[in-house]
Amino acid sequence: MSSRKEQVGKIAERSIRMLSALTDQINNQKEEFDANHFHQSYTKATVAKLPKLSKAIVDKTVSEMEESGYQFAKRKAGSTQVYAMSIQNIIDIYAHRQVPRYRDRYDDAFVISIGNLKGGVSKTVSTVSLAHGLRAHPHLLQEDLRILVIDLDPQSSATMFLSHNYAIGSVETTAAQAMLQNVSREELLEEFIVASGVPGVDVIPASIEDAFIASKWDELCAEHLPGQNVNGVLKTNIIDKIRGDYDFIFVDSGPHLDAFLINALASANLLMTPIPPAQVDFHSTLKYLSRLPELFGIIEESGVSPSLVASIGFMSKLANKADHKLCHSFAKEIFGGDMLDVALPRLDAFERCGESFDTVISANPANYAGSADALKGARVATEDFAKAVFDRIEFIRSE
Repeated sequence: MSSRKEQVGKIAERSIRMLSALTDQINNQKEEFDANHFHQSYTKATVAKLPKLSKAIVDKTVSEMEESGYQFAKRKAGSTQVYAMSIQNIIDIYAHRQVPRYRDRYDDAFVISIGNLKGGVSKTVSTVSLAHGLRAHPHLLQEDLRILVIDLDPQSSATMFLSHNYAIGSVETTAAQAMLQNVSREELLEEFIVASGVPGVDVIPASIEDAFIASKWDELCAEHLPGQNVNGVLKTNIIDKIRGDYDFIFVDSGPHLDAFLINALASANLLMTPIPPAQVDFHSTLKYLSRLPELFGIIEESGVSPSLVASIGFMSKLANKADHKLCHSFAKEIFGGDMLDVALPRLDAFERCGESFDTVISANPANYAGSADALKGARVATEDFAKAVFDRIEFIRSE
């Protein structure tokens, strides 16, 4: 028995060393090629084509801002300097023009949970891609969207995509710990929330140790949060404290029927279900959907009023195949008008970007190992998906 324990221990040690080595390798590559910042930049001519702007407006606004001391990002082009505007530069142009932002229409965050009890259905990829896509979409820059992803999956995949250095080893400032410790708003903002590779998108990390918290949730809540409803901790101890600091809050929970999933469901304004077209995955998704009324019943019976206002489905990993089209038609039959028209397609770039801890939005084409056209196609698909979700939320909130 002791030899078996030693073998397990050795495998664990090797895994930790390899994980650290792989992370160091990617960090070194990003540092060497100056890829630790968001790569996207815009020329003045491109900015002039954005909504509510024109060449005359951009020229006038840039001139006014520079006269007051504002400095725009630029790059060398031969012997001259040309504008290479960051998304923050563009947001500041809109602010200078006094274009209303999203927060001027809605004063608190809209909470979204993308859930499915079947693993491998692009739940996390959809979450992080949507978070980055909403922030960086050219037509949404005027909204200056502030986005937070709360990672409640102990596998910490969302953390890996968004801020990978927090996805290895032991992390004490996780979302699970923030819930259990009932930390203040100031502590959340200063100690628990970290930036992602796209400015304006933040994440509260997860760690493998969170699985032990989830498995003993009721017991730990009784000890640390006496009298508090175990199904409303996420909403009360995290979300309600920072509602005014973000426009969209995504909750990424694991494919497990545990306390974290229940808390995610209880706090969500919008429930999004990724529907994979592969038959086994599709059947598992149907089982998950059939259980949702029971899960919301558990939440209500415990004394927590769910925040849900809408539930929509969308196709994930969709390819141009006959069986995929058939599953798509079945999904439309199930969700009816609550089925999103735009899907996240099955593209190699989504998986390949994960190798460098990037989304298709944050990945720099100059350092991307695959086809630049493939990356561009995945980025366009993500932007289309993000805009479709944004438009649907606008419709939901306007009702």
